[in-house]
Amino acid sequence: MKKRRRGLCIILAVLMGLVLWPVSAEAAPDNERTVRVAFPIQKGLTELDEYGNYSGYTYEYLEEIAQYTGWDYEFVQVPGDENESLTTLMRMLQDGEVDLMGGMLYDPALREQFDYASHDYGMVDTVLQVLYENIPDVTINSQVQQYFRIAVLSQSSRSVKELEDYCAMNLVTPEYVNCTSVEEQKEALLSGRADMMLNNSVNPVEGVRTIAKFASKPFFFVTSKDKNTGLLGDLNKAIVSIEQSNPYFTASLNEKYFTSTDNKLYLTKEEQEYIKDAGVMKVAVLKEQPPYQYWDEKQDKLSGISVDLLAYVSQVTGLQFELVGVDTPDLLYEEMDRDNIKLVAGMPYNYDLARERRLSMSRPYVSAQYLILMKEDSTEASIKGKKLALTNAGSYKGEYQGNVYRYDTVSECIRAVEKGEADYTYVDAYTAQFYINMPEFHDLKMVPQTYEARKICFGVVKSGSMELLSILNKVITTIPVVDMQGIINQNSMNKQSYTIGDMIRMNPLEAIIVLVAGFLTVIAVLSYFLRQRARMSKKTALELRKHFRLYALVNDYIFEYNHQTGKLLVSRPRPEKNSEPEMMDFDLKQDSDSDELKEQKQGFVDLIMQNEGIVETNLVCNDGQRHWLRLAIEKVYDGDALVYVLGKINMIDEEMQQRDELLSKARLDSLTHIYNAETIRNLIIEDIHQMKEGEHGALLMIDVDHFKTVNDNYGHMSGDEVLRAVAQLLRSSFRADDIVGRPGGDEFMVYMKKVKDKSALCDKCGEICSKARELLVENEIGITISVGAALSCAGDEYEDLYQITDKQLYEAKKDGRDGFKAADRMEAAGL
Repeated sequence: MKKRRRGLCIILAVLMGLVLWPVSAEAAPDNERTVRVAFPIQKGLTELDEYGNYSGYTYEYLEEIAQYTGWDYEFVQVPGDENESLTTLMRMLQDGEVDLMGGMLYDPALREQFDYASHDYGMVDTVLQVLYENIPDVTINSQVQQYFRIAVLSQSSRSVKELEDYCAMNLVTPEYVNCTSVEEQKEALLSGRADMMLNNSVNPVEGVRTIAKFASKPFFFVTSKDKNTGLLGDLNKAIVSIEQSNPYFTASLNEKYFTSTDNKLYLTKEEQEYIKDAGVMKVAVLKEQPPYQYWDEKQDKLSGISVDLLAYVSQVTGLQFELVGVDTPDLLYEEMDRDNIKLVAGMPYNYDLARERRLSMSRPYVSAQYLILMKEDSTEASIKGKKLALTNAGSYKGEYQGNVYRYDTVSECIRAVEKGEADYTYVDAYTAQFYINMPEFHDLKMVPQTYEARKICFGVVKSGSMELLSILNKVITTIPVVDMQGIINQNSMNKQSYTIGDMIRMNPLEAIIVLVAGFLTVIAVLSYFLRQRARMSKKTALELRKHFRLYALVNDYIFEYNHQTGKLLVSRPRPEKNSEPEMMDFDLKQDSDSDELKEQKQGFVDLIMQNEGIVETNLVCNDGQRHWLRLAIEKVYDGDALVYVLGKINMIDEEMQQRDELLSKARLDSLTHIYNAETIRNLIIEDIHQMKEGEHGALLMIDVDHFKTVNDNYGHMSGDEVLRAVAQLLRSSFRADDIVGRPGGDEFMVYMKKVKDKSALCDKCGEICSKARELLVENEIGITISVGAALSCAGDEYEDLYQITDKQLYEAKKDGRDGFKAADRMEAAGL
């Protein structure tokens, strides 16, 4: 019996921990109970981290069950290795010390000891796996006799018997390489003693990929024999409810916990040979399908998501593409018929269209929800039966609610709606976002639809190479999510600068009011100053003084400069309400002044002579201090000759200080008070452009390890304290002229100026990692950081430096975090 149990351990998945939010007594008074769950630690199935957080396939399924049953859980673990703990927990289940155990395959002998749930909660396959790094032509072909060395755990196991049946069916002659552990199986692959290893689909192993699946088997929850009939009944009902409400729940869990996430690109020898011999391939790119593919008039080139993804494909594989711009889909198909192109940059993922146009489709690289675009004042009810704008190349064959009007491109459809030639059109979310950002389409609105999402893929012209399609699919599958999302965002978020004309078109009534008000204001101001100019040329000195006393009522400084005599008369505001204003006289041409005073006076004269209207400046004033001043300057002429310069002076020190503070805050992250993402990027680009030949800088990207765990365990306020502590650590660890910032989340960036070499950079990385370990936030939260770093030199592009540094940060995390990785220019050239 013990031997049989040990054989079952390979696939046994035991329950997960983490008590769910308690179900209220009012919500489920009859079902509220605490279920004791056997919980051996098994990767992917039932896991427990160092912080006490539970995870795994079985754990999440149990939590979903609790939504229907109101159960709470007590998870039971026992000491020992995996096999020992499984054996102990099965005995405890049999004795009634625990209530429930998961991941049990059906076995008639075990059926005598335990009660099985009526419904499974997952499937397990027996699989054959090979190393990712080895890309030979390992393809099992039932039409050809084949021989493989297969690493197995035991020739007497159930899996080996299933393998023998599979091999007999597919003309495979196996040679077994006996191993005592999964680790030894993988070592047999690495050393070349075995071609493949026998495993099961719920036992994830890093560095291998599956080439064959067979002998699918369901696994179940089990309870003590004849002791938990009520619990089993509730369990069966919950499983049925889960499957009915979300048929894809088990598939999503399987993908989350047992699907490999290796993003490294591996190519077969045939694919590598194809790339070597392929030459330059012509790719058809539509000029009017933004943001996927279009002609960018500003940059005078083809752009879009498809174009950028092709550039990425070229970068990571070495394939060479020549982009051929095409105006419409019909012209594209004509180019295909003339055999002028080998690849279509972007096409709908539609089997009917692919078959009709003789194209092989790659995996979709973009998926976006369909939307209706209509005028702002329209509703879904009002457009029924109205004019629907669609492209000639549309693949939909069903009925429409509206009267269809056809256009060559999506752009023409959207413009037809804007002009009123059509009432609405269907587009995907990325296309809609691209156009809505343009001022001319500001009065269109988006209404989400529930149709199947629109998917875009590459199209390989048939009779083309299978290797090309395989290479494209591998790149689409392995491209990092961050890189793909960056390509999408860069092209769909089409930032537009709004001109005055755009503002007037968007707000015609407001624009008219502002223009009329401005026109009347200009007339009033001109009339006033013309009237004042006429008076000033005729008034006597007494009238001039009276005039200044009148201005003193507004509590401002008023000045008059006599251009011919060089005399400056200034009316100072009254110090008290009932006091007289003080009149100050200055001779700006006096020869007895010191050189410094002459320079100050001449600076004021130049300012008022060279400007008119409102001027802001910083000058040394009568108190010997520098002040910010706002001058309103007006000149009085006698015919064509300048006679007087009149004006008003306001001291605006506080206003300028507030303005500077606002500008400073706009450059800083509000939480940590270090530079924000946009500022640090601009400062780094500026420093790189100013760098001289032979000089080096360095970019560091710092990530707080397991930051989500801090938020989950201590709360977001403690998480904010951690971010502020890391920011303070970085500020204090680098020079005053180094650039320290926080792009967002738990990520920080530092740019060091004038770095000697990679050794100095590594020393600094090690120093901040060490200091981070010593941090203790709120006297209890310890943290570590991961650092990626790269040297920069004159002529570098910021985006390249960023990608290199991000790669190093990824490597640091991959190596276990709490450390750093740094690259110099030679290493970067190999990326």
